[in-house]
Amino acid sequence: MHLPEPSNQLPHLTFFGDASSLEADYMVAGGFAIAGNRITEIEDHIATLRDDAGIRSEFHWSSYRGGRKRKAYEALIDYGFDLVNKRKAALHIIVTPFKGYNHKAKENENRDTSVNRMYYQLCLHRLAQFYGAKRAIHVRLDEGNDSSDICTMRNQLCAAAYGTYRTRPNCVRSIEPVRSEHVGAVQMADVIIGAIAAKQNEVKHTSPKGDLADYVLRASGRTSWSTNTLKSARFFTVWHFKGK
Repeated sequence: MHLPEPSNQLPHLTFFGDASSLEADYMVAGGFAIAGNRITEIEDHIATLRDDAGIRSEFHWSSYRGGRKRKAYEALIDYGFDLVNKRKAALHIIVTPFKGYNHKAKENENRDTSVNRMYYQLCLHRLAQFYGAKRAIHVRLDEGNDSSDICTMRNQLCAAAYGTYRTRPNCVRSIEPVRSEHVGAVQMADVIIGAIAAKQNEVKHTSPKGDLADYVLRASGRTSWSTNTLKSARFFTVWHFKGK
């Protein structure tokens, strides 16, 4: 009889995620799923890109102004998609039409609540579905009110994953907030997710952000962000979520 592999021997995978444009017509969330044995290598590379460009804080979509930092941001974007293309990491994205939602349907709910719900959907129908049978999953989300609820929902998420996809019990081992300035993979997600949200919301940037959003689209190999990737996609997925 083949005995189940002990849980502490399962290979680990960590999802580093962020969300953008919760006040806009379309909210975009997503991030990079990275095997445990690659995290240090990837974090070191992103730190080198920062240091070489003289960026003392972090890569951040909202603070991008182009100039001498442009090449470093483009190198970060190229690196993210190179990881995906070489199957060293996966990029999972959810796009949601927030304009049509009633974000205050229940007392004390708001747009932050809705972002948490979209993180839940992404964790269940991408992370758990794709990795829950063979990996011990950890989730690290940029800290804030828009990720605080999901960080308390691990048990609920694991139960839904097991019931829906027959994952291993407790396939998601932890969901925790992190400060983006300390985690390069979250910074990489932030820049790419911010650019996707800008294009999806048809923001007409007069600043260098517009050029960077175009750069992300070209680097992705797509012609727009308005359609889903194929259902067979595993390393690069775009999901337009219609329900709530």
